[in-house]
Amino acid sequence: MNRRLLVKLLGSAAGISLLGCEMNGKKNIRGFGKTFAYLNDPVLRKSESGNVPLVVEGAEFSGARFDGVDWKKITFRNCDFVGAYDIKPASIEDAVFEGCRFSGIFNLGTLKNVRFIRCLIADGSHVVGDVGSTNVVFDSCEMMGSDREPNHWGSFGAYGDVSFIRCKARRTNLSGETKHLMRECEFEDIHCGISKDGGGSLVLIENCKLRGRFRLAPALIQSLTIRDTVIDTLDLTGTTIKEELLMERVRGGSVEAVVKGAKRLAVRDSQFTPSASGGKFAFSLASNDAQEVLIENTSILGDNILVDIGGGPHTESLVFRKSKFSRLDLQYAHAKHLLLQDFEANSVRLNDARIGKLEMNSAVFALTLDLSNTQVHEFKKTGGTNLTKLGGLKLDGSNIHLPQ
Repeated sequence: MNRRLLVKLLGSAAGISLLGCEMNGKKNIRGFGKTFAYLNDPVLRKSESGNVPLVVEGAEFSGARFDGVDWKKITFRNCDFVGAYDIKPASIEDAVFEGCRFSGIFNLGTLKNVRFIRCLIADGSHVVGDVGSTNVVFDSCEMMGSDREPNHWGSFGAYGDVSFIRCKARRTNLSGETKHLMRECEFEDIHCGISKDGGGSLVLIENCKLRGRFRLAPALIQSLTIRDTVIDTLDLTGTTIKEELLMERVRGGSVEAVVKGAKRLAVRDSQFTPSASGGKFAFSLASNDAQEVLIENTSILGDNILVDIGGGPHTESLVFRKSKFSRLDLQYAHAKHLLLQDFEANSVRLNDARIGKLEMNSAVFALTLDLSNTQVHEFKKTGGTNLTKLGGLKLDGSNIHLPQ
């Protein structure tokens, strides 16, 4: 068993409520004769039946140990798995768990081409595949946690390549390591930490509803794409993203994404209405390593909301196009090119910035624009942008000169 996984599961074992055979009336797997023998001895199964698929239906797995075996081409249908560490095969390959229930702790070994369909996982339980798992799919599965303490949450997934399709979960850990696909899921208060052991994960979230706090931290991510999704709070604090963070057609509240790495940051066709956060940024999207930042056809609006978006000293371009903000913070920005096009904001802080080319094309500032101490190599304003009539304009210490 993976050492990191073992420590994690041991810490939560005490809080698991196990279902007994008296409650479900199913026959214990030990009474299944040849099927039980085949599960215990895959060599015997192969010698007697070759590669014929095995179907196990309506069984309760409790009180019988399956340790270190290799299960292949098995369908478990309408079975109940109950216990802690009794069922821990070395590997499972080309298998299906359909309509099954899990209550307990199950490290299922290395999973290859394994599907969990319409499975129910009890509060505080763990159903996970080990390191190196590939093509693991949880389809229409459910795990509804009740404890508000994250250290008591259960988990399901695999330390490898895993997909969550049409799943529902609350107060749960989603396990994965190298690839995450989440599609048409409904999640509430979820933690999805990804270690550096697998080199980082490719994460794709599509058509999901992420209620409460969806936490992808600490995590090492190759790239993160979120599309057509509703988000209450996305927490990426301290996450490392190697390549790109992209959000398209997202509706939501707060984003906490001051990340490491992330060569490209992009938000398109999205609307956010964060809640005021006591003077802190309610929407943050920034990386000191970002080379390109694009915000397009996006609005981030709300009372007393301060949006922090930016890159670092290596940023080539900061582009805001067809977008609207209540308040935008770009102070200390460094970029070779900053473009505000068809842009509208009540207030913008762009003080103490270092910009190669600053372009304002049809940019409207309703209240204030702070350019104090900002140095620009080239400044260009077109499309009716008029700063001379802006009462809240600050230019102290800046090299920008406007015509009188």
